[in-house]
Amino acid sequence: MSHAGDGHGGATPHVERTLGRWDLVLLKIVAIVNLNNVPATAVYGWFALVLWGLAFVTFFVPEAIAVLVLSRRYPGEGGIYLWIRQQFGDGHGFLAGWCYWATNLFYVPVLLVYMAGTFAFAAGENRAPALADSHTFVAILAFGWLVFMAVANIRGTGIGTWIHNVGGASSLVSVVLTLVAAAIALGAGVHAQAPVLTGVSWDAATSFAVMCNALVGLELASTMGDEMRDPARDLGPAIAIAGAISILSYALATAAVLVLVPVTEVGVLQGLMQAIGIGAAAAGASWLVPPLAVLMGVAIGGAASAWFAGSARVPFVAGLDSALPAPLGRVHPVYKTPHIALLVTAGLCAFFTATSFAGSSVNEAYQVLLKSAVVMQMIPFAYLFLTLVRTTGVGAWARVAGVVGLLTTMVGLVAAFLPTSDVDNVWLFELKLLAGVLGPVGLGGFLYWQSTARGGA
Repeated sequence: MSHAGDGHGGATPHVERTLGRWDLVLLKIVAIVNLNNVPATAVYGWFALVLWGLAFVTFFVPEAIAVLVLSRRYPGEGGIYLWIRQQFGDGHGFLAGWCYWATNLFYVPVLLVYMAGTFAFAAGENRAPALADSHTFVAILAFGWLVFMAVANIRGTGIGTWIHNVGGASSLVSVVLTLVAAAIALGAGVHAQAPVLTGVSWDAATSFAVMCNALVGLELASTMGDEMRDPARDLGPAIAIAGAISILSYALATAAVLVLVPVTEVGVLQGLMQAIGIGAAAAGASWLVPPLAVLMGVAIGGAASAWFAGSARVPFVAGLDSALPAPLGRVHPVYKTPHIALLVTAGLCAFFTATSFAGSSVNEAYQVLLKSAVVMQMIPFAYLFLTLVRTTGVGAWARVAGVVGLLTTMVGLVAAFLPTSDVDNVWLFELKLLAGVLGPVGLGGFLYWQSTARGGA
């Protein structure tokens, strides 16, 4: 069997090449442009745009360089797991790949919870706050979408790609509609006076870590390296197009929220829909809010599906390489998809979604999931930038990018542990965060130790 981790560029025989250039562009956009990240950063006034710019220069650009260099040096299925494994060996590759996968066991639930908060506006602005805070409403939508996207992605990459493509297009339309709402409100003389700088505290450092995490996603398509039609031709342009659209989307959406909603009233789960509601009311078209909520909810659901499908390729490849139980490396005999890896990922996402609500409000559960995802994500990205620095023949600028990216990653790793002001119980928050990070890492270490003990890795 040709292993995806061999680095020779040969295709894993089980999967089919279905991803073209625009599939890659939309996959990257739907993975990166998650507008749930905007409200939490807009509370700092126009200074938030400075933070977005800083995150772009110090994290996103090094990430883009790393993905381009390493995907060409080590082509194949597995992406970040494969690259780090080639440079640092099986153990480090497994740890990085495991953390990358485990990250999405938290981040996919983050998107599911935010999606439910957005869909709440489909019931009308008056009922939305109560629904968004309802555990029952959020659970029904979150678990329902999880089942839907799991079944769709098991049925085939082509079917799953349609969800990602629709989600990517919906993300772009959502940004445009947010800007239109801001323009209408300004034209009607309705706008908030956002300060240049406000409320800056340790929360700002935490938000910077969230911004860096928000710009993650360029590497996601590379986990499906053997499912791209022509990666040498398509990957570079896809990164450039998606990168430009992503940072513009975040900056413009943040500006729109600042124009429309007073910073003291921006809700973590409802900020963008608040902004659109104000713009629609100014235009005398409040009836537009429910269908727009559905559109934005679909965009967020598409992002959840993209991260779910992409990250599941890591345990799939690890199963092929015997670093994880071999059944994870199986493919469906009819649909030719890694159905066991997808089912396991879905089950664990459901578990972490459910446990995050224990003893917490919906908002605090959202914060626990988000910060756990940020911390877990920083581990493989520290490895990613170290890999770029250590790879021979990459050039001085690539090495500088690796050092800058590594330093930014370490800052984000520390900052993610700082609780935000909307956390009611700091000790419970920190305990959940530590458990959410140490538990998966410890489990991964145990599984890898078992595989080496039986001579499988």
